[in-house]
Amino acid sequence: MVDLFGRDESLCLLANAAAQARAGRGGLIMLRANPGLGMTALLDAHSAAARGIGMRSHRIVVLPPSGCTELSTGVPEWTEPAVVVIDDLHRADDATLLALHALAEGLRDRSLLVVTGRHRGTTPARFERLDRMAVVHDLLPLEDDAVSAVLAEVSGGEPPESLLRLADEARGNPWLLTRLADDDRTSAVTARATDLAGGDAALLRFAAILNEPAAVDELAAVAERAPVDVLAGVARLAALGLVEEQAGLVRFRHPVVRRDVAATSGGLRGSAARTLAGRGAAPAAVAEQLAHTPMDAWTLAWLDDHADRLATQPTPAVVELLDRAVSWLPPGNSRLHPLRAALAEALMWSGRVDEALRAANTSLAAHPDPPIRHRLRAVLALSCIREMDPEGAARALDPERVHGELPGRLAAIDATACLLAGDLEGTERAVEVAAPEATHDPLIEVYLLNVRATGLFVFRNLAGALEVLDQADALLDIAVSDRGQWLMSRLLRAVVQDLRQDRTALQTVEEARPLARVFGAGLLAWLHTIAALASFNNGLWDQALDEIDAAMALPDLYGMGGPLHGVASSILLNRGDLPGARVHVELAEQSVSRGVAVFYEQITVLSRAVVADAEGDAQRALELVRSLADGAVGVHHGHAVSTVGARIVRIAIAGGDHDLAARLLAQIRELSTGESAGERNALMYCQGLVDSDVDLLLTAAEGFARNGSPISAASAAEDAARILAASGRPTDARAAYQTAIDRYAALTATGAIQRADAALRAYGVRRGATGPRRRPKHGWDSLTAAELRVAELVAQGLTNREVAERLVVSVRTVDSHMSRILAKLGYSSRVEIVLGFEHRG
Repeated sequence: MVDLFGRDESLCLLANAAAQARAGRGGLIMLRANPGLGMTALLDAHSAAARGIGMRSHRIVVLPPSGCTELSTGVPEWTEPAVVVIDDLHRADDATLLALHALAEGLRDRSLLVVTGRHRGTTPARFERLDRMAVVHDLLPLEDDAVSAVLAEVSGGEPPESLLRLADEARGNPWLLTRLADDDRTSAVTARATDLAGGDAALLRFAAILNEPAAVDELAAVAERAPVDVLAGVARLAALGLVEEQAGLVRFRHPVVRRDVAATSGGLRGSAARTLAGRGAAPAAVAEQLAHTPMDAWTLAWLDDHADRLATQPTPAVVELLDRAVSWLPPGNSRLHPLRAALAEALMWSGRVDEALRAANTSLAAHPDPPIRHRLRAVLALSCIREMDPEGAARALDPERVHGELPGRLAAIDATACLLAGDLEGTERAVEVAAPEATHDPLIEVYLLNVRATGLFVFRNLAGALEVLDQADALLDIAVSDRGQWLMSRLLRAVVQDLRQDRTALQTVEEARPLARVFGAGLLAWLHTIAALASFNNGLWDQALDEIDAAMALPDLYGMGGPLHGVASSILLNRGDLPGARVHVELAEQSVSRGVAVFYEQITVLSRAVVADAEGDAQRALELVRSLADGAVGVHHGHAVSTVGARIVRIAIAGGDHDLAARLLAQIRELSTGESAGERNALMYCQGLVDSDVDLLLTAAEGFARNGSPISAASAAEDAARILAASGRPTDARAAYQTAIDRYAALTATGAIQRADAALRAYGVRRGATGPRRRPKHGWDSLTAAELRVAELVAQGLTNREVAERLVVSVRTVDSHMSRILAKLGYSSRVEIVLGFEHRG
């Protein structure tokens, strides 16, 4: 029976209670559930099972609308052993509840089991005393395994992807799951929801058409009811499990219900739109309603006033509305060109770039006036920047150059394009053109602030870069609405934070991730690269590999293959997989940088140098480091050297080229402001290497450990151990060495441990039996910190999607963790994780 998938625990509870009642130890069981969770089917199955063991079964019906039952006039004399089942107890009259109170007090010595079912949230105060006398059991939404079984049943095999997406919106509700594949699902779901809502059905419909979460005051306005009445109605709907209310905001418990109720409530949208517009609601909220109503003069007039703002923060409804307006207007209408420009912008900011390009080029062919033409050129150029094609962006702007200097906004875009191409002189020229207009156009100012911030951190003024980004963020908060520049500001901030060894870089990445996914293309590849580097630097290597995997799944890496493969190579090398590291280095070498990737070329060169060093090819490693020192790599050699400084100084020292190490140190010192812990620790580390200063190295190691750079902390301690051993201080060397090994072990950096063992063994320093044990390959101790956290949340009953939301990572990342967890533990299902977590050794 479909309704009973995933109800083994409930059936077992009822079966045990029936067996005890048959033996003379009766009782009262109170089942509670929201509608649609299969209560009636469970009670029917229980009644049949009781009859199967020789017990009589009595079904007590609650009669609407009075709530009368056969208990209303007293308790019948039932032949025992028996099971009495009462469904819909929430509708029963007071006399029935009083009879149950009296009956429950004597059940312990009778062969009588009373099982009741009621809606969980309906007037709970009426049932407080009965709950204290009963065994209370709550039916919860189905777990993932049961959901999969239901979907396989209703679809007759492997469910299609569309059904799986809908299943997420059903949130484990069996009734909804069984209707998802029905042709008449929308009407059936709406009918059930509105029947449950009763007198609050209209309120439910208005809540469905408003943007979620719906504010109570807006809901009251469109429903033309007092807010206090709306709150009371929302409370009743919440008791039925239809909605949830918190702090005056209303959400549907099941998104599929909201979708279907909204689809059948289109007649309410026109009046709702006008009401919202009259109250000064956000334009997007009004557009959400108008997108589902016929085009008319009022809608066009409203769009005239709001199209430009809507285009910068588009929703699917906004794009639909603008597209319909453009199609509705006849050629030559004065409103057509501005609305076409707004449509092209909305398509671009929605990530629908091909459509945006078609719309922009079509509009340009109609020879619009200069202001509209400039907007359309901006769409073409920005679409190229999204694709990490700065040369294409420049070409898109070329037709405007024939008229003289570019207007301010186009010049600001040109500055961004030049910067992405690594053309710093071109960037300066474009900034000079745009700057005069920035004083009265905050959008131009935001563009130029982001460009300036990039220049500052390229030349290692990290504090200055953050200060400029703060200014850009302030303008984006109060004066400018531009999704592209907001995303650019977030990504630049994450880069600067990571360079400063600031752990909040990963948090900033997560803030940017949703919009980067919308834009996709080069900006998403860049985000994955930033996240991979920050995860690597913070010792979250499995997370870094997940980011790299996600980037590799993109149709195009947009030039970011070099740094991405470089990070993967470093992780594999540190974990002892030299062949795998070599493969990634070869792939990095084949990658051609473009766009923002030109600022990451030093990562590729570094990975090649590190692998060459690990292979014992000191000369090749030194050649690559010299190319960095000579300025042959990256947009600016200072940037290239300073971002990878400690690691290349280490290679120079190991290769015996002390002069090269000293030259690198001088370059790093010249660019370092020392204002961040990351810079101070890196400079201290490099100085300690060049001077063979153990105290500096150990101080740097502790600084790295405090500021979230565990691999640098480990390598600095290892280098201190080598110097101590070489100077004849084996006891001190062993202590520093043990610190390094402990830190490597926490990263499962078995390759680094093996290389450190070999290096220190040459000086007679060994860990012996006191060294840390390696992480086992199987069992709970084999799990990484990230895997253990996922297992803990799964053990708490969270689904993979809920775990992803809690950890602010993708569902795909959690799926990857789950696969590794099951393999390491030798389990086949998440149920085993739940059971095993409490007893892990």
